[in-house]
This record gives sequence, structure tokens and C-alpha cells, in this order.
Amino acid sequence: MKRMPNIRSVAERAGVSTASVSRYLNGKTVSPGAEKRIVAAVQELGYAPSQVARSLKLRRTMTIGMVIPDITNPFFPAVVRGVEDTARQAGFALVLMNADEDEDREWECLRALQSQRCDGALLIMAARGPGHGARRQKLKEVKLPVVFLDRVPDFEADAVITDNRGGAQEAVRHLVRLGHTRIAVLAPKADVSVHRDRVEGYRRALVEAGLPSRPEYEAQASPTGGDGYSAASGLLALPDRPSAIFVTSNILTIGAMAAIEGHGLSCPDDISVVGYDSHAWQDVFHPRLTVVAQPAYAMGTRAAELLIARINARHAGPPEQILLQSTLVVRESCGLYRKRRQNS
Repeated sequence: MKRMPNIRSVAERAGVSTASVSRYLNGKTVSPGAEKRIVAAVQELGYAPSQVARSLKLRRTMTIGMVIPDITNPFFPAVVRGVEDTARQAGFALVLMNADEDEDREWECLRALQSQRCDGALLIMAARGPGHGARRQKLKEVKLPVVFLDRVPDFEADAVITDNRGGAQEAVRHLVRLGHTRIAVLAPKADVSVHRDRVEGYRRALVEAGLPSRPEYEAQASPTGGDGYSAASGLLALPDRPSAIFVTSNILTIGAMAAIEGHGLSCPDDISVVGYDSHAWQDVFHPRLTVVAQPAYAMGTRAAELLIARINARHAGPPEQILLQSTLVVRESCGLYRKRRQNS
């Protein structure tokens, strides 16, 4: 059996000492001539440094963990991609786990990452449940650096989020500028900070425009297309139905669009719609959706950079919250308000 190359064989092939090879592999300076010979030897022999040995020396595993609440949600893959690209460039591997919107499973995932000796963790929190008090304390006591993404905890911690209130306000302002005064909101029932903030932004925009707050225009649904259809149908069946709907979840937006078609209505002629998050598959919608687009990839990169800086002790001090801005992407699903047809 052919023996795997080691640092000694690299040194022999390059005609240098093992100390020189070690210095080069650890990012330290060696002479230009030695560096050239070491690189050539590494390539010829196909040498790869032992990750186990490197981990023992550095007292790190060079892995970071990430827990996301729902692997089927189309928003999260772009965030994960940003994390993974940044981690790889810094020499870290990524361990990804799914909490399935369950706070107990979330804790199991974090414990697993700790047992695997990950150097740090990124967490997009699952929806808040009845055991939130105990969960809050456990999260504060996790024995490794943690950076929160998207969904912010109710205690001071490193976090990278977007301006959900501001994004929602701009969405509703857009509808107001088009002449809409009967504007509804459809949000998930799940107790999640981003959706609470988006509903708050919706309410602030109504106050700003001098429009009344109408409880019957605030609908909630479980985050599925079917429940989105049912909740949107309830809004469309109101005697004084809204002329526009702001939807805070991409999955509920699918249900709302289906409900509009199912009720024989036209978007945007009868109902205007603004959704949240922008995805390539939205181009197949007719009309194409106006959305609040979040910088998902940038959220992942900034969170990974902050976590790696904490791990490497390059970033000390109190918890930091990084706030990124969303962008209103105007497409075709919003139109000028038209007075309802007499027979509609």
C-alpha cells in the first residue's frame, strides 16, 4: 500500500527542513526559494495537512455550526451560502442543522454542535414557544461564541438583522402612494421577531398616512400555502374588502396569490399585493411580484465574519448588532387604486 505523504516527505522532496515546511503551512514567512520548492513538493506529492493534527495544535476544530429553523423555507439557502463561502475562505468547515421551528430541537442541535467541539455557532432562532423563559436562559449560557441572524433574541447578543420595520413601512407607503386606503396585512401566526416587526411597520405606515387601524384587516395563518390561501380568502370575503394586501412571508404570499385567482379576482386590477423576500422562482408569477428584498447573502457573510472574528479573538468587547437595509423591488403586482366595480 502506498504511504500517504507527510511533512517529512515534503521536506525531503523540497530539500528543506521540516521546520521550514511547518512554518510555510502555518502562514509564516520562509525564503522565496524555499517557498517555491515547498509549493512544488506539496503539489507533486498531493500532500494535505492533517486537520486533526492542526486542530490539536490550535486547540480548535476549524468548524462552525449553523442552526436554521426551517430547511424548506426558500429564504434561508442564500443566507447559508453567504456563511459557507465566508467560512471556507477563512479555513472553516460548516456544519448545518435544521430545528424544524421547534425550540426543543433547536437546543438539541446546539448541544450537538458543542459536543462536536465546533468553534462557534450561528443561529436563526425557531419560533418562540411556551417554554421561552427557560430557552432564553439556556441560550445565554451556551458555552461557545454565538451570532444570531435574522431573528433577534430579547437579550443582548451578537446579531445580524435587517430593518424589518423600515422595510414594511416602505412597502405600505408604496401602496399609499398608489392611492390605496384599505390595506390589509397577512402574517404568520408563529411568534417570530421579524414578523412582529413587519406588522409593527405596517401599523406605523398607516398612522403616518392618517389611515385608521382596522383589526379585521390584520390576518394571521400558519406558514403554509394552504393556510395562506384560507386567510387571504377571509380578507377577500369581507364586505368592505381591502384593495391591497401586504404579506410578510414568502410562503403566505403564494397562498394569497392563489386565493385571489381562486376568487375570480385580478392582481393588480382588483387587489394589489406586496410580498417579502425576492427569489428567482417569483419570475414565473403573473403578474411579477413587488417585494421587499432582503440582502440574504450579505446577512450570511457579515454574520460569519463577526463569528470568526470572535473565535480568533480579533473582535472583543460588548455584543454587536449589525443592521442591514432591505430594498423595495417594484414589479407588476401593485397598481393604482381603482374604485371597485359596482357588480364586484
